[in-house]
Amino acid sequence: MFALSGSPKSSSCPLSSYFQFCGVAQEDDWHVFFGCSKTNSCWKEAGLYDTVAPLLHLSNDIRSLILILCSKEDRKVAGRFAMMIETLWHNRNEYIWNNEKEEASRLGWLAFHKWQEWWLAQNSQDSETTPLHTHQWLPPPPGWFKCNVDAGFNRNCGTTNRGWCIRDDLGNFITAGVAWDVGSSSTLEAEALALKEAIQGALSLHLDHVVFSSDSQQVVQAIHSNSLGGSEFSFIIRSIKLLLLYSPNFKVEFVKRQANMVAHCLTKAANSWPRRSSLISYKSSAISYLLPATNYQSSATDYQLAYQLSTSFTKQCLKL
Repeated sequence: MFALSGSPKSSSCPLSSYFQFCGVAQEDDWHVFFGCSKTNSCWKEAGLYDTVAPLLHLSNDIRSLILILCSKEDRKVAGRFAMMIETLWHNRNEYIWNNEKEEASRLGWLAFHKWQEWWLAQNSQDSETTPLHTHQWLPPPPGWFKCNVDAGFNRNCGTTNRGWCIRDDLGNFITAGVAWDVGSSSTLEAEALALKEAIQGALSLHLDHVVFSSDSQQVVQAIHSNSLGGSEFSFIIRSIKLLLLYSPNFKVEFVKRQANMVAHCLTKAANSWPRRSSLISYKSSAISYLLPATNYQSSATDYQLAYQLSTSFTKQCLKL
């Protein structure tokens, strides 16, 4: 923990009678950014705790800590640090002025993705084209997994198909799953059910800190809304919310189709496998020869990964 109650640093720049985030301590700039237990969890979620923690006892105030960190770390780490500071301050002000705030466990994740999008935009080779981040898979924060989810219909087979794929923060393949049912349901129901099954798959593997990415904006909005309904879709959404309630380190985000191609391709090929198939477990030694490492910065594309999954698993499924 960063907690430094009673430290001389806690006397700098008083802001208000108590900290709006935790509501338990005298608010000052040091407590806002480093002294609060909830703030600590934000730095951990952003993957910056191990970078910032050793510097706390080397600094006399916020300004000196920022100068030390920026002089020691590269541009990426310094940029992520600055974005986390901005996100914490923005969240504090939103609560004071609008009585709205994000949960601590979500702030670190939000800060990482805001920095990631900014970095990609700044380093895009062609500013006149669509930003790079709309066309490629983006890794989760350090220490997290990302699970891409999709659903669709196979009119030739008359089935509703679903697919999901989990990778780590380096883009390395972890596991994937497909499912199909005879008949068709609504698109929203299929997308929601795919997300639910992906969450259940991650839970069965005892994975923690997982970002679930869906290209169905309506499903993602329904997950984050408080509205209720009596439809089959609403029932699936409620069951997803219940799973997320007991898994606070699971997050759901919307991504464009271009960044969700592995799940999209798996969904299209789902009928190649049995009705419910967990393709490859990260615990299986088969992964070492079925698939090479697929770092997100390498030349391996989502299409290639999906193709490798389809062809390799078909050949090896009887051996696994």
